[in-house]
Amino acid sequence: MVSALVAEQGREITAAELSALVRLLLIAGFETTVNAIGSGMRWLLADPEQWELLVHDPERSPAVAEEVLRFDPPVQQTARVARQPTEVGDVVVAMNQWVITLLAAANRDPDVYPAPNRFDITRQSPVEHLAFSGGIHYCLGSPLARLELTQAFRALAERFPRLRQPAGRGSAGPRPSRSDQS
Repeated sequence: MVSALVAEQGREITAAELSALVRLLLIAGFETTVNAIGSGMRWLLADPEQWELLVHDPERSPAVAEEVLRFDPPVQQTARVARQPTEVGDVVVAMNQWVITLLAAANRDPDVYPAPNRFDITRQSPVEHLAFSGGIHYCLGSPLARLELTQAFRALAERFPRLRQPAGRGSAGPRPSRSDQS
């Protein structure tokens, strides 16, 4: 992808745009995956029954990846600008008004997901979660992210089946993102 973007430099894309895109791809693809793996292990180890399900059947790793993305997505919220007046529920959003969407809250909607606040790797979700956003904003890296998460959870279950609790610095919660660090 980077090679294709470089080939367009000077024609369709400026050097500044190329630099910004490459940084975005690196951060979006790396930072989110690292945090999803850490978050997933946190929830798996918090519920030994869930961890044992994965250890005894590593073929569940795609389901683990999907449940981690639904339950505790690495991107919790995003912002959009209304391009036209829009009504959301009982609220009118004016044209050009910023709206913050809470993707993580939508993934816990009890009208969509049974027992939405339970981390459950056996969940059969009726709809796709919004961890990768939607529509024209759908994450172009979602297939790679799913593959990386699936392989990471499979490898961790196969290589470290006796893992029982997080340890070390930061084991109390997810790693802070760059925007959280001052």
